[in-house]
Amino acid sequence: MTGTIPSVGGSLLDRYSIEREIGRGGMAVVHLAEEKKHARKVAIKILRPGFTTSVGAERFPREIGIAARLSHPHIVPLIDSGETDGHLYYVSPFIPGGSLRDRLQVEKKLPLSEVQRIARDIGAALDYAHRNGFVHRDVKPENILFADGHALLADFGIAHAYYAPGTQAVEAITEGGFAVGTPAYMSPEQATAEQNLDGTSDIYSLACVVYEMLAGEPPFLGDSPRATMVRHVMETPRPVRALRPDTPPAVERALAKALAKRPGERFASVVEFAVALQAQDDGNATHFSSATRTVAVLPFVNASPDADTEYLSDGITDELIDRLAKVEGLRIASRTSVFALKGKPQDVRAIGALLGASVVLEGTVRKSLERLRITAQLTSSDDGRLLWSQRYDRMESDVFAIQDEIANTIVTTLRATWFADLDQPVQKRYTQSLRAYALYLQGRYAWNKRTQEGVTEGIQYFEQAIAEDPGYALAYTGLADSYALQIDYRNVPVANGFKRAKGYALKALELDESLAEAHASLAWAMFIYDWDWDGAAREFRRSIELDARYATAHQWYAFLLASQRRLDEALVEAHTAQELDPASVSIRRALGYVYLYARRYDQARYHLTRAIAMNPTAEESYRVLGLTLTMNGQLDEAERVLREATGLPGAGTYTRATLAYSLARAGNREYSETLLAELEAKRLRDYVSPVELATLHIGLGDNQHAIDWAERAYEERRGWMAYLNVHPIMDPLRGEPRFHDLVRKMGL
Repeated sequence: MTGTIPSVGGSLLDRYSIEREIGRGGMAVVHLAEEKKHARKVAIKILRPGFTTSVGAERFPREIGIAARLSHPHIVPLIDSGETDGHLYYVSPFIPGGSLRDRLQVEKKLPLSEVQRIARDIGAALDYAHRNGFVHRDVKPENILFADGHALLADFGIAHAYYAPGTQAVEAITEGGFAVGTPAYMSPEQATAEQNLDGTSDIYSLACVVYEMLAGEPPFLGDSPRATMVRHVMETPRPVRALRPDTPPAVERALAKALAKRPGERFASVVEFAVALQAQDDGNATHFSSATRTVAVLPFVNASPDADTEYLSDGITDELIDRLAKVEGLRIASRTSVFALKGKPQDVRAIGALLGASVVLEGTVRKSLERLRITAQLTSSDDGRLLWSQRYDRMESDVFAIQDEIANTIVTTLRATWFADLDQPVQKRYTQSLRAYALYLQGRYAWNKRTQEGVTEGIQYFEQAIAEDPGYALAYTGLADSYALQIDYRNVPVANGFKRAKGYALKALELDESLAEAHASLAWAMFIYDWDWDGAAREFRRSIELDARYATAHQWYAFLLASQRRLDEALVEAHTAQELDPASVSIRRALGYVYLYARRYDQARYHLTRAIAMNPTAEESYRVLGLTLTMNGQLDEAERVLREATGLPGAGTYTRATLAYSLARAGNREYSETLLAELEAKRLRDYVSPVELATLHIGLGDNQHAIDWAERAYEERRGWMAYLNVHPIMDPLRGEPRFHDLVRKMGL
């Protein structure tokens, strides 16, 4: 078996009989051997040449020597180390009970009591090491071994010695900036190769291991080691109860704190973390802070025999979300987030964890002729306790009163459950016409499909609702949103659509100035079509003032701020929108756009990749990702992404133009020239967006023709022009006098 260790011999083989390989990783190969002198089994870890070069043959023995001083019942000791034939190695006793990785491969998820015991044992080992000036740097299931039922921490051979207040000074041997560790368990500061790691880095890594023992998977995994490391730095992990609903809330809270991105926000010591994992929640009361008083109103289930009445169950859900969102002291999970769970039954505890909700409201709606039966129940997401339930058998004309009653009862129940001072819901009805209300609900149901057909259908329903009640402000807001959105789905001139959108928004505000949605709709038209930067900003701020939790207002305001080169403020608004509505693909894509405009391409790529994962058929996400990759010089990958986009439903010539631009940047002009000829022929008989033609000419390096088409886009008031000062695709044009004239005419 000695042949499995290349180039190792001499004194090593004089003292040990090598039996077999028992493990390998990125830095070393591990072999089972027998120490000849004492006839005991040992594990020999032989470092790979790359790691040997990085650490250095002189420094490594010193570091191993320092680590060998650690003597603790839960630390696997080091008994030998050295160099032989150019390979560094170290030796520890063979632990026959196997590793935590071995257990997880069989059991996947461990019992809570086992998780707590293992965390306690490893926490004690780390606490001892930290008090003696050591950071382990590679806490992972492979390095947690079992002996006689106890967990032991192995592999302090790559520990980073550090000097901390109150410890004996130890020479820092491992060079700062050398990223030692395993990506799935690296702390954010370790993933970014920060030089001065302390014990909180190990706390984060141990938390990743605890998370995996409970959930069956680490908090972050990526397509590559780099992608995994980026997720540690950028992303918040899914709440563990989303994957393991029976996890006690106290354990989930402890994990959330230990997995904080900033070291200072984690536990001060690993002992505190281990103790927090043992904490038990009071079974008689639910623990909430004001920040976690969140209600998730799940889509009410249509129990009617007629599937066409689903607009009513969705509409009642929307109305309850709207009313409860106006209660001071409550936080309501966004519509996008809860509707993403529609038709996907899950344990209520998992739903609470996914949405960050303390309680969950569920219900059913059954319509038969003119009668309604509505059931509703409120459940604690901590332990699944039923807090309240009720059945309502009424006439359809009582639907307004039922909604009022449900909202009031929920607040009363939560006031008693949380011992909180909550206001009663504001009872505001925008129409007294049941027929107009039903038509409005059908319009929103169609609009929320976010397709050209759905938006067109929505317009028809909103118009019918206004015919029933000309003073119905919400129906006018629906029309404004529909005409603004319709432009996104049709390659047509924008003037008519935006004039209508603006007119309907103004009409809605004439009827009710307090509608945040109407202010945001008006602001969008003023920004993207009127180019009234100050007026649009004023309307966005008014929308946010009226409803700070309206995510779309923050999303659209971010675009305005970006266009004005106020990119830091834009990122704040975009991230606020994403926090308010984390399940929105559109908002996640907007974050990617803003990072693209800020020329922070790695972050843009991250958010756009997330948007694609959330909806793999959203062509726009692929298109913007392809453009981002192009700007970042990743041309082969950009081509792959954009070619995939051209095959998606709804992909049009704008996507093909972006592909052509990217290929031209890579030196392949043929595709661009072919598409350009095709569009030139098409525009003789049909409309072609000047944005597409400008994009092609920029890719081909024909700046003058590109500016010709940019001037046409200015005449048509295309929204693309709003980003002249920040869109990186414009960079080749910035030295042209005609381009500066365009910027001046735009008021930028």
